[in-house]
Amino acid sequence: MRGTMAILRHEFGENFRVTLGTYETSKNVVEQAATETDPLVTHVPVHLPPVLRWSWPWWRRQAMRCFGQQPHLYTMLDAFCANTTCAMQVGGDNYTLDYGLPRRFMRLDGYLHQHDLPIVLWGASVGPFEADLAFASEMFAHLRGMRAIFLRESDSYEYLKQHGVDANLHQMSDPAFVMEPVEPPAEKIGCRLPPNAIGLNLSPMMAKYVTGGDMEAWVKVGADMVQSITIATRRDVLLIPHVTWAKTNDHTFLRDVADACAKRNIQNVFCLGDKLSAAETKWVISRCAVLIGARTHATIAALSTYVPTLSLAYSRKAIGLNQDVFGNQDYCLQPAEIAPSRIAQRIADLVAKRDAVSEYLAAVMPTIRENALQSGATLRRVLENR
Repeated sequence: MRGTMAILRHEFGENFRVTLGTYETSKNVVEQAATETDPLVTHVPVHLPPVLRWSWPWWRRQAMRCFGQQPHLYTMLDAFCANTTCAMQVGGDNYTLDYGLPRRFMRLDGYLHQHDLPIVLWGASVGPFEADLAFASEMFAHLRGMRAIFLRESDSYEYLKQHGVDANLHQMSDPAFVMEPVEPPAEKIGCRLPPNAIGLNLSPMMAKYVTGGDMEAWVKVGADMVQSITIATRRDVLLIPHVTWAKTNDHTFLRDVADACAKRNIQNVFCLGDKLSAAETKWVISRCAVLIGARTHATIAALSTYVPTLSLAYSRKAIGLNQDVFGNQDYCLQPAEIAPSRIAQRIADLVAKRDAVSEYLAAVMPTIRENALQSGATLRRVLENR
C-alpha cells in the first residue's frame, strides 16, 4: 500500500483519496487507522459484522445460506462505492493457491462488479492453478472479466498469456520497490543493530515446504542455518521478522530460533523487534551486508536498497522476481535446496561478491523503479478508456 500510494501520487498528485479495505477484525482496523500516517488513506474492515446467535439477523443469514444465497457481505462498502472511480485488488499473491482457493476475493470482485466498478488486480503474482483444473477454468474466466491485471513479474505474465488471459495484461514492478525506507526510533528496533550483519528473514509458513509442517524441526533448521552462517562468514546475524500477523508471525518463530541458538551458545545473534512498520523494516534491511529472505517483500526491501539477496522460494513470485532482476536463478533456492550448509556457502559467496552485486543492483534499480512509477500512467489510460 505504501508503494502504491507513491505511484498514485506520482501520477495524480494529491487529487485523490483511498479507502483501504482489509480482511481484519474491526479492532485491528481501528488500530491500523490510529497509526496511519497518510492523510489520503481511510481504513475500513471488509467482513460480515458479527451478530448475536438466535437473533433475527442471525436467522436471516441461516435462511439465505439454506437457499444457496450469500449474505450481504460487503454492505460496509456501499457508501464508499458510490464515490469510487476504481477498485484495486492489492495483494501480491491472493490470486494463487498458496493459501487455498481465493473465493473471498472472487466474491468481493462480484460485489464490485454489481456496483459497476472497474476492477484492477494490482502488483500481483497469479497462479498456477493446475492443482485444481476445474477451478483453474473458472479463475481464468474470472480474470478475463477484470478491467486490468498489473503483474509484478514475467513468470505470471507468461503463464496467463498461455492460458488465454492476455487482453487486459500489463507488467509493472512491485510497488514495494518505490517505498522509501524510514529510520525507526531506537526504542522500536528491539535490539542492538550490528554493522554489516547477515540479515536472515525466515517465516513459519516455510515449514510446510521444508519440514512438512513440523515447526520444531523448522526451528532446528533455522538454528542450524544461523550456526553455519556465523562459521562461514564470521559475521553477526540479525534475525528480521517481516510479517507479524497473529496467524503467521515471523517474530514469534524467529524468537524461537534465537532461543535455540542461545542454548547452543551461538554468539552474536540478534533478533529485531516486532513493532516496526514496513518502511522502518526496509531501513534496517538496508543496513545489512547481505540478506537471506523468505518473505518476498523482505527481499524487495533488500534488492531496492542494493543489498545482495538470497531468496528462499516456495512459489512463482520469487522465481519471477529473481529472473526479472538478475536474469537468472543464481540467487534463488527452492525448498528442496534449503540446507544450512548450502545456504552458508551461498552467503559466503555473496559476501565475497558483495561490491559487484551491489553495483549491479544500483545500475538496474532506476529502471525497475521507473517501471513501477509509470504503471500509474497506464492505470490512468485504462480508466479513461472505459
